[in-house]
Amino acid sequence: MPFDGTVYEGRVRSLDKMDKVIDLLSDETRWCKRQLKTPDGRYCIAGAIAAVDASSELRKPILLAIEQVTGHHYGSIETFNDNQLTTHALVLKVLGRARENMLSDSSPTTKQRIGAWARFGKFFRSNSLSHTGSLF
Repeated sequence: MPFDGTVYEGRVRSLDKMDKVIDLLSDETRWCKRQLKTPDGRYCIAGAIAAVDASSELRKPILLAIEQVTGHHYGSIETFNDNQLTTHALVLKVLGRARENMLSDSSPTTKQRIGAWARFGKFFRSNSLSHTGSLF
């Protein structure tokens, strides 16, 4: 039913799980690469998602946020997490963006993706403005 509250409850549950993932990875000493979970209790992003049983709810929003924050498409969360250029600060920025996207009440599939052409257009517009001072 459209107004039976299940959509709202599902969204709140998903946000709660996102908050738990953020909490699990909030400190750099609790984050790792190349393992879902280490013996001393550190997690990669995918491991934290699995730990809170949220793979189905959080995988797409986090992949979208990775692309929005980095400007690059990654085939998986694990590939992003394990990339040599990925830092803990970047992980937290991505998780924060994913949470913001979830709060915005927009479906992740309808949010505009930042692709190469969009970045090129943005670069072109900013350079033309800086060189001419104005478009008019």
